[in-house]
Amino acid sequence: MTISQQVAVTRHTAAERETRCSPSRNILIRLLLAILLAVQGWNAAAQQNPGTEFYSNPVIPGDVPDPTIIRVGDKYYAAGTTSDFAPHYPVYESTDLINWNQIGSIFNDRPEWTSDSFWAPEFYYRDGTFYVYYTAKRKGDRISCIGVATTRNIHEGFTDHGIIVEWGNEAIDAYIFQDDDGKTYIFWKAYGLDPSRPIEILGAELSADLLSISGEHFTLTDHSKGWKGSGDEGQVILKRNGMYYMLYSIGGCCDNRCDYRVMVSRSENLKDGWEQLPDPILQGGGDWVCSGHGSLVTTPDVRYFYLYHAYNRTDFEYTGRQGLLDELVWNEATGWPYFKHGNTPSASAPVPIPGTRQVRKMVYADDFRNDKNRKLWQWDINKARPGITMKGGKFRLSSEEKGRVFTGISPKSGNYTFEVSIQRKDQLEKGICVYGNRRNMLYLTLRENTLTLVSVKNGNEEIVASREIKAKYPVTLKLQATNGRYYQFFYTEKGSGQTSLEWQGTSTFDGNFLPQWGVAMRTGLIFNNPGNQTAEFSAVRMETKFNDK
Repeated sequence: MTISQQVAVTRHTAAERETRCSPSRNILIRLLLAILLAVQGWNAAAQQNPGTEFYSNPVIPGDVPDPTIIRVGDKYYAAGTTSDFAPHYPVYESTDLINWNQIGSIFNDRPEWTSDSFWAPEFYYRDGTFYVYYTAKRKGDRISCIGVATTRNIHEGFTDHGIIVEWGNEAIDAYIFQDDDGKTYIFWKAYGLDPSRPIEILGAELSADLLSISGEHFTLTDHSKGWKGSGDEGQVILKRNGMYYMLYSIGGCCDNRCDYRVMVSRSENLKDGWEQLPDPILQGGGDWVCSGHGSLVTTPDVRYFYLYHAYNRTDFEYTGRQGLLDELVWNEATGWPYFKHGNTPSASAPVPIPGTRQVRKMVYADDFRNDKNRKLWQWDINKARPGITMKGGKFRLSSEEKGRVFTGISPKSGNYTFEVSIQRKDQLEKGICVYGNRRNMLYLTLRENTLTLVSVKNGNEEIVASREIKAKYPVTLKLQATNGRYYQFFYTEKGSGQTSLEWQGTSTFDGNFLPQWGVAMRTGLIFNNPGNQTAEFSAVRMETKFNDK
């Protein structure tokens, strides 16, 4: 008897017995039916996709909002928002769209005209040159403008060319599009901070060198036509079969009240006549919420993939907006695009490049014999830039500024452990930290024989727990994060087992105050600098648990 026949018989007998069976028997029968139906579905899927490999979202885990993506030859490159963490805009490289390695950053040093809020980089490539159009606040008035930078070697960082778009109180979210006639345009979000008029997505032609605007601006949004949503941003422009399409995001983007989603509009003319598809083509659902602000890339076989961000429903702003991937296809009858696997983010989908397999990097461990992982470590640009060296088995952290000095990395999930080894006793207070910004952090330090757990909320410092230990060095300090929000702290002395740090009957500490608007935390190393001092750490290890399905 086939599975289909078994299911049919089961349905028939279950219907006959429904009125006679006990509640527990009914439950068993329904459970059996559900299992058989599931097996039937799995069997059908296997028959339709024999040998198909699947990937899981996110493809770039951790905090990577507003991602951009391009393909150059057989390589793909991506980057995302870093806000007030530096180096600015980590750059990722891939050959298959599902396994990404960080190869550096767009800027190791802050461009001269900028102050803070480094958002929404957008890559473009032409004739051997990489361009990036990025948003930052300008020194002095802190108005968001769009800058442009270039490089011939993306592994070596970019050279800045200054501001290309300044527009009233705000210009953000650049996108570059070349039309069939060879003309190239820049598009951006405008009027986001102007209460007297609605937000618009504007465009203008670029100069031949792509470093300045040469044409008059025009608008691609028209809410007078009854368009749904507000806050249009994060646009992508493409042309297919003579029709222009614009994917863009609406709604709130950046905290746990968000309702971000992706809309699409189209027109036969780039500069006017745009009509909106009323319903979003991508929104939150399943394990992911507030999907949006992405960029499209085509594979060599001309398939479209959208790299975008979304919050994990459980880890949310504690881990940040992570990098997800889904395929965009077209309804040839209507001409409208849609996402192949539904209008919510895929938990998993077939790999974009046949013959490839996704590999999750669960463990980051570094003994600091060299500085190959230096590019992963970030710091707060609102503090003095720390000195960081990795050499000879030591991580040395210093600063010209007195007080707390921090550097850290972006956790890839809300469930992880982070630990560091401290080899020798000294007078410096140093340890591990979960860092929201300079006014919000939770850290555990060791100074000689004293362990201290400190909470800093809105700049107010509180000692949460303190303990004297024998301090048989080396001492390992460790934290364990659950859902990105809850933390347990441990220490291990030489020759002894792991001990949990408790306070007033609890060993779990709530970090609900740590995330800042639109910015997830970093986890790393900290010390209190009395002035002209250097803290030494020996080895770190971060182990991540992914919830792939």
